[in-house]
Amino acid sequence: MNLGINKSNIEKQKKMYLVFISIIVITIILGFFFYFIVSDSNKRLVINLQKEFFSNIGNINYLSSFINSFISNFLYLFIIFILGLSVVGFVFIIGIIIFKSFILGFSVSSIIGSFGIKGILLSFLYIFPHQIIYLIILLLMSFFGIRFCYRLFKYIFLKSSINFRMLKDKYIKVFLFCILGSFLCSLYEVFIMTYLLKVLV
Repeated sequence: MNLGINKSNIEKQKKMYLVFISIIVITIILGFFFYFIVSDSNKRLVINLQKEFFSNIGNINYLSSFINSFISNFLYLFIIFILGLSVVGFVFIIGIIIFKSFILGFSVSSIIGSFGIKGILLSFLYIFPHQIIYLIILLLMSFFGIRFCYRLFKYIFLKSSINFRMLKDKYIKVFLFCILGSFLCSLYEVFIMTYLLKVLV
């Protein structure tokens, strides 16, 4: 049985990953610098929100925060999973990656802008390692989602023969793996990151 595992496919997958990584890095940089070009009134609003968040970091409801964090992470993965089942879903999948990367970059710059030198350490604790790991999880889910879109397009419009059962099973396994990863990220974010930030603040 031809599983489609050959040098050509591996090279295509590498190129696709490089494209995704390039999009993520560029968008994070754009998000980082966006904070410095917004109006002063918007900066003050962001600074007030950041300081309010960090001042209340020790008073959070851990269970509620964990549930909210995991549901948020899960919804992004689920949306990407569903979009991967459609022919045109790849456009929206790329949009999600761009949005999440931009928010990450903006969060880092706004924390630094709010707290100065101390904000460098705060932003590091805020995003590392869980935010980076979750972004990698989104990248993995997006890669397989877009690949499923591509295979579906070839099957419908180019009459290409594919092993749907094998493709579907692998897609579901990746989805479940990503859910587990996001669950662990939420655990770290709520029960470890908040503690570290509380100590620092």
